[in-house]
Amino acid sequence: PEYSLAIWHGLNAPMIMSLIALSCGTVLYLLLRNQFKRGNFDRPPVIGRLDGKRLFEYALVAIMRLARRLEPRIGTRRLQMQLFLVVLAAVLAGLIPMLHSSLHWGDRPKIPGSIVFVTLWLLAIACALGAAYQAKYHRLAALTMVSVCGLMTCVTFVWFSAPDLALTQLAVEVVTTVLILLGLRWLPRRIEEVSPLPGSLRRARMRRIRDLLLSTSVGVGMALLAYAMLTRQTPNDISSFYLSRALPEGGGSNVVNVMLVDFRGFDTLGEITVLAAVALTVYALLRRFRPPKESLQLPAQQRLLAPDVVTDLVNPRHASDTALGFMMVPAVLVRLLLPVALVVSFYLFMRGHNQPGGGFVAGLVMSVAFILQYMVAGTQWVEAQMSLRPLRWMGTGLLFATATGLGAMVVGYPFLTTHTWHFSLPLLGDIHLASALFFDIGVYGVVVGSTLLILTALAHQSVRGHKTAAQPKSVTAKGAV
Repeated sequence: PEYSLAIWHGLNAPMIMSLIALSCGTVLYLLLRNQFKRGNFDRPPVIGRLDGKRLFEYALVAIMRLARRLEPRIGTRRLQMQLFLVVLAAVLAGLIPMLHSSLHWGDRPKIPGSIVFVTLWLLAIACALGAAYQAKYHRLAALTMVSVCGLMTCVTFVWFSAPDLALTQLAVEVVTTVLILLGLRWLPRRIEEVSPLPGSLRRARMRRIRDLLLSTSVGVGMALLAYAMLTRQTPNDISSFYLSRALPEGGGSNVVNVMLVDFRGFDTLGEITVLAAVALTVYALLRRFRPPKESLQLPAQQRLLAPDVVTDLVNPRHASDTALGFMMVPAVLVRLLLPVALVVSFYLFMRGHNQPGGGFVAGLVMSVAFILQYMVAGTQWVEAQMSLRPLRWMGTGLLFATATGLGAMVVGYPFLTTHTWHFSLPLLGDIHLASALFFDIGVYGVVVGSTLLILTALAHQSVRGHKTAAQPKSVTAKGAV
């Protein structure tokens, strides 16, 4: 900006402001001079009458009283109502901007529709509605229909030429389904016809209708927003940036994987840290959990058998080798599957920087193999045969990911800056190695460790017993005396 250096700039606005401030200060001093001499000012004039500490305490007490009055009216200890209020607040927060602006569609050219794609998503919508309807009293049927929705999502990714996302989503669906099955194992059975209180069935139906209306509004709102965004023209600056720089700067032709371990490496480091924290939290919460007694009992078929009956219904908890009886075939198959899954996991991990794959999906594949061992062979047999140590997997993974970022800082580059090496080896030829490989090792370790830790927390419920009530001590003759 222009400026001027001079001793006198004339009688301008800054000069007049300075004269006014000086004059007011002088007048104020002359008016208060006698009081200053007598020492009457133990506190500032006017504002000295206000005590900031006391005002803060008054405000704090008033807010606490208001909160106590509002809590019994709008608060609740029921998780269902809390979640309902949270979702309702989110819907209202998204609806408020719509009241001030009209929602309109863009002029982007439409893609021709496909009857196959529409049919798939109509099937997914029907399964989603069925899962919501059956979730309370028919959990296995609801989980099956939710799995169909996940499968349709995978097919959608393939349809839109995103095989990397489809592969990851498929592995996530398998792991999630198995973990939910293990969790449902310990929930008490719920019977729709049994009503502990009069009128509870009617209130339950009203709650279902209320939740249906809220979920419908959420789904319709998200569909409208998605359609409004998809029909608008989008700038290609971001996508072209990643497409053009993934190979020369990230060292890989798989743009999705390069984004995760290079361009968005810091974000991925935060995500795996959160994943490890969630696994530790689940494990800590389930350590004191005791499943209901009826879920620990043997199946009715085994409880009704006589001790001298020869049968293949063998309890795997007390068997030295679980590959016997009616569990022989699945036990043998899952044991053979473990080394195969290890090879497939290694293959997906090594090809991830240039082809669909990567540390995340490879870790999930390995986790599925371990989960199957627990499901078929049981907790005691698996942990007697294999030392998995999920905490070490998680710690080593976080160490690899963090050390990869710190290694760039040691040589003078920003945190998590990637680097590639090209060298030749005898018989193998040219070798291409990126530093993101070590970061991906960290992702792999955290995914395997976190999944195994959550699995361990669920699987250990089968070997935990209930605490028996303390028996009153009998009074002996000596004690009575």
